[in-house]
Amino acid sequence: MLITKILAKRPSVSADPKDFVCQSILAAEEAVVKFFSYSDSLIDAVTTIAGRGWRWTIGMGDRISDLRTWLSAVISYQQSCLDGFEEEDNMKEGITDASELTPNALAIVTKLSEIFSKFGIQLNLHAFQSRRLLSIEKDVYPSWFSDVDRKLFAKIDNSNIELNAVVAKDGSTEFRTIAEALAAAPKQSQVRHVIYVKAGIYDEYITVDKKTTKILMYGDGPRQTIVTGGKNFVDGIQTWKTATFSAIGDGFVARSMGFRNSAGPEKHQAVALHIQSDKPAFFNCLI
Repeated sequence: MLITKILAKRPSVSADPKDFVCQSILAAEEAVVKFFSYSDSLIDAVTTIAGRGWRWTIGMGDRISDLRTWLSAVISYQQSCLDGFEEEDNMKEGITDASELTPNALAIVTKLSEIFSKFGIQLNLHAFQSRRLLSIEKDVYPSWFSDVDRKLFAKIDNSNIELNAVVAKDGSTEFRTIAEALAAAPKQSQVRHVIYVKAGIYDEYITVDKKTTKILMYGDGPRQTIVTGGKNFVDGIQTWKTATFSAIGDGFVARSMGFRNSAGPEKHQAVALHIQSDKPAFFNCLI
């Protein structure tokens, strides 16, 4: 049970029953929060499938592309999860079914056209909306990049963009840290929220959470505007928690910034940039 696992991680408590009950309540509260987080993710996925991904107005190619992306992410997350445990072999036993079934499902989806053709069914698997993550047009923007986003980039180039927030370490602007600027950003935004981060080395750990969407963050260059950290596996931190910068909210775009993890190879796994966002884009960035 999750509560038991959480209690096991807590420091030992006294033999006083009251103390134990208090710790149990805190552990239960933490477990509930975790499960609510999981349920939010599941609801988001179901909503995507029911409301967007499976409407007949979207081509079969788009659906298959989504499925392949999601299944590939599951495989990646499984390995990332295992990397976070010292007793990796023991943990593998617990996810044996998922480890075997997920690649099989990915293979089936990939070969879907061949499978249906054996039953005499011909499918048009070309993407109706051509939403290919690696599809780059002649102007070097992804094919799914909107006209509004392209115009914003042109305004950045011409230094006449309207900014929502400016970050400067010297305190000359409203925000001294990137975290402060993100905290002030609107939630579930449907329009771009533009954050300009002036040159400097920002020693902070940043998470663009799933409710902070449509962020466009840009700096003065990948060697001038740098976000740095040093969390690592050897120091007792799970690999997926070592990221200096995590982009989870959908539609995150970064430009002219650097992302570092200063932990050396002797510290084993150490992540500079973790991307979980849907439709993210990075331009002129250094990792």
